[in-house]
Formats: sequence, structure tokens, C-alpha cells
Amino acid sequence: MGYKIFVSYKYQDHDVAKLEGGKNQTPRDYVDYLQKISFSGDDVNKAEIANEDYSGLTDEAIRKCLAKKIWDSLITLVLISPNMVDLAQAEKNQWIPWEIAQSLKTRTKIGKRTLPNAIIAVVLPNVSGKYNYFVNYWKYIDQNNQQHLVRNISVNRTFKIIARNMFNLKEPMVDFVSGKKVYHGNSSYITVVEWNKFIKNMDYYFKKAIAIRNSIADYNLSEKLD
Repeated sequence: MGYKIFVSYKYQDHDVAKLEGGKNQTPRDYVDYLQKISFSGDDVNKAEIANEDYSGLTDEAIRKCLAKKIWDSLITLVLISPNMVDLAQAEKNQWIPWEIAQSLKTRTKIGKRTLPNAIIAVVLPNVSGKYNYFVNYWKYIDQNNQQHLVRNISVNRTFKIIARNMFNLKEPMVDFVSGKKVYHGNSSYITVVEWNKFIKNMDYYFKKAIAIRNSIADYNLSEKLD
């Protein structure tokens, strides 16, 4: 089954791993890879294409073009990269937070009320090929001597609008282990996955994100831009 997919990413971030066949060593190479190789024949690419030129347009005109693409998609992929956040600018003035906010809007289309997009945050490897700038793992052994692997997500390394839509399940299943809060199940509206895992089983993550979207009433969504 194909999906309409929009991709949000920081074009000029050179601190990602070089992708084989890539030209720029930026997230754009990963977008090109998805568009040319990984999206299925049934998927509809709503992302910016390589030869699309917005240079002659005002910011408002660009926003209108992007909003149409986002609102006509089912899934928004956000490519997480080490330097995606420009600390010198307010989030409301940066493109990725704006695109996430648009993806989270409930809107009316052809007389029908439509849900926000399903959202997947795909973590790109850094220049060392590691994901630990955003995702880390630790282990613990429970009272039944069973070992568990826990994933830690560094929400402070991304935009606030993304962080606010993680760990936002209204009634989460939570344990406390060594003073740390451990969430179980689909505790976040935005699904997080590393690039190497995502490209091996994209359809699984698409279906997972859509299932979460179909349970949207269980989550506290935030469209707020700082």
C-alpha cells in the first residue's frame, strides 16, 4: 500500500555521515535516497524534489507551497540531524518547526475534517556513523531476573515542538528504575527510529505511525511554536 509522504529536514547540516552515492554529505542526500530508491512504486512523494527552485519566492509564498504538500500527505518524516536546530533563531522562524506545526493541524479539506499527519522522526547518523547524539540505550534486570533494553531519547537536542509531542500519551504505562522513568508501549505521538533500522523495514514504521494517528485522541498534541 502506498502513502503520501512529506519529508522535513535541515538542508545545510554537514555533520551527518556520508551516504554512499551522496553528493553533498547533508540530509539532502538521504532525501534523494528515499525518493529514488526506498519509496515504493505506490508511494506518492510530497517532499521537495531536487530541482525545485523556491529562490524567487517570498517566505509567505514558500509557506503556501509547502502547506499544500503537507496537507496533501498522510505521513511526515522528520530527519533528525546533529545541527538541525539553529540556536540563534526563534523556532517560529525556522522551517522544520513550522512544518511540524502544519503537520499537526486538524484541517477541513473538501468539506471533510482531516486528522493531523502521522509523524516519524528518523535519526540520521552523525559524521562518525553514530546515533548517540540523540538515541542511547541502557540495560536493567527486573525482579524476575529478566534483562530489558531501554532506549533514551535526548529530546533536549531537538526543537521544542518535537519534544512536546514525545512522551505525550495521556495515560502512559510507566515504571521507575533506579530513579529513572521508563515508558512502555507507544508513549509518543512522534515515532522515533534510527536511519539504519528505518530503511530496512519502512512499511512497518509507516503502519506503526498510522496506527498511532488512528488513536490520536489518546495523545496530548501541541502545535505551539516558540
